[in-house]
Amino acid sequence: MKKLLLPAAAALALGLSFAAPAAADEASYGEAISAGGIVVNDASIALGHAVCEDIANGVAEGTTVVAIYQNTSNQINAEDAQLLYDAAAANLCA
Repeated sequence: MKKLLLPAAAALALGLSFAAPAAADEASYGEAISAGGIVVNDASIALGHAVCEDIANGVAEGTTVVAIYQNTSNQINAEDAQLLYDAAAANLCA
């Protein structure tokens, strides 16, 4: 079953701006999270960009992963949160 991020929850997850970096590869990010069973939508894309903001601001990986897990829908577990983080770091963050 595909896991769906709630747009409002995703927007609140990290409380950051969601401007896409110029080198962002949203297609590859989408493929990575979709392969993990997470729905690719505006909320999941925005969350990926929020992860990049956290990385750029020096927020610890564990802090961001916990924030994703705690502030998204109940369908997103700790493994999914780590997948979202890893996919964003590899594909969206310049």
